[in-house]
Amino acid sequence: MMSHNDDICVYSRSIEDLPEEILLRIFRSLLPYKDYASIRLVCRQWERLWRVIKSWRMNTFYDSLSLSTSSVSIHWHLIDPPAKFNLTPRFSHSVCYVDSKRMLYVFGGNRDMATSLNDFWSLDLSTRSWERILATGSYPPPKCSSTFIDDEQGNLILFGGRSMIYIDDIHMRKQLHNELHAYSLERNSWKLNVNFNEPGPICGHSASMVTVNNQKRMIIFGGCTLTNDQSQQATPQSTNDLWQWTDIQTNTWTMIHVDGIRPEPREGHSQFTLNSENILIVGGSSLTRVCRDVWMFSFQTNQWTQIAVNNQYPNDFAPSNDDLSYLPFCMISPSNILITFGRLKRHPTEHERHAYSQYDFSHCDKRSRDDVLTVSSSFPSSSSDENDERNRCSTTSKRSQLPYINNRYSMMDLSSGFQMYRLDLSNIFSSNPCVTWLPSKCTSVFGSPSHSSLYYSLIYTRSELILFGGIEKRKLNLRREFSDKDNRFRSKSSGTLAFITISNIAL
Repeated sequence: MMSHNDDICVYSRSIEDLPEEILLRIFRSLLPYKDYASIRLVCRQWERLWRVIKSWRMNTFYDSLSLSTSSVSIHWHLIDPPAKFNLTPRFSHSVCYVDSKRMLYVFGGNRDMATSLNDFWSLDLSTRSWERILATGSYPPPKCSSTFIDDEQGNLILFGGRSMIYIDDIHMRKQLHNELHAYSLERNSWKLNVNFNEPGPICGHSASMVTVNNQKRMIIFGGCTLTNDQSQQATPQSTNDLWQWTDIQTNTWTMIHVDGIRPEPREGHSQFTLNSENILIVGGSSLTRVCRDVWMFSFQTNQWTQIAVNNQYPNDFAPSNDDLSYLPFCMISPSNILITFGRLKRHPTEHERHAYSQYDFSHCDKRSRDDVLTVSSSFPSSSSDENDERNRCSTTSKRSQLPYINNRYSMMDLSSGFQMYRLDLSNIFSSNPCVTWLPSKCTSVFGSPSHSSLYYSLIYTRSELILFGGIEKRKLNLRREFSDKDNRFRSKSSGTLAFITISNIAL
């Protein structure tokens, strides 16, 4: 029989008395933001274990992406938009991640094809909580398709964009913007930077920060501009111009002179800074086609170089033409990999159909589940808050209650989630530069958002990917006598926030 003193001895032990293996197991489940910064301050042992778990988490993430022969699991964690903050679902919005603040900043976007927004939000990655920012100064107008980047000097730079304005009660036209606004993280205020040498009204362009000759510069490429035709009416036109903007102190725009060939004019593409001498552009669309090419620009030679794209099985390894021009890419620098997510377009096998019919949808957003399945009122309700993880796990044992679905097309609706696509950049600086679409490592798309197929944002943070917003477009089959050009689109914007971890172990 245990004495009273023994009881005191047993229950007075703390977490510091646990073996290091158990501590590592606990630390592995913590978010790599403020939690990591806190545990390293406890004691020297915890700081040493923090370094171990930090290295393990990052290496696991990079290896899972780069090793094409290893299996990988994609873990989706969806958080529905908070109703109390009235965070409007959106697409074509502007996103900027600031690692020093551990914050994701979101500006504007489209609520629908005719309505633009100019609300400003921050997402605390440590708590997974949204907050609307009420800033002072010269506030940007409502717009979408703008670029939003960190100048690494305490400011977020918002440039360009477009919005729709009413000409009369029933007619609208596209308005492009040429304003450059700088948001100060320290002063919580917007500043409008006026310069008469800017590229002009533009949207759908790309931007990234580059350090050239020890000077920070924002480089923008392409986009959609307005030009006057013979009747002096402004018409949209894609461009392939390359511009640079120096920091806030000098506030100077300069068009970069390009020697030799240029990429085809385009918009909706992605741009990345490879180093202080080179930038890379991927994807987009021109006036005539979807751009599947890749180009690299050198600041030393002021020349563009087209990079060969290897794709042995286009239908499996790369997104389809219907989606590619609307998908953002995200760069994982240590792995030399570009990531994007597109809809998986294939029929599930009989084995997958049986497995999918018993899948637990309790962690998916409630709206998508209600659209697909008709279930009784006893079905577990959706849980979108991270604090409800216990409720989400408790429903796993009830998978057998889901009805078996025999309809093949219903199964396509269930299995048409986001597939990860990877573009390998490891040979881009070789003697024969090329990029390669790698084989898909995971075909399980359950848990991914159901209304975010196009115009979403994708950001890489600390060993996880963050996907937000987007819009889904589906063709409505009209009468048979109508051609495909007469088909209409049904659009639905999304406010779902998705955190994506990629590894063999759910982090």
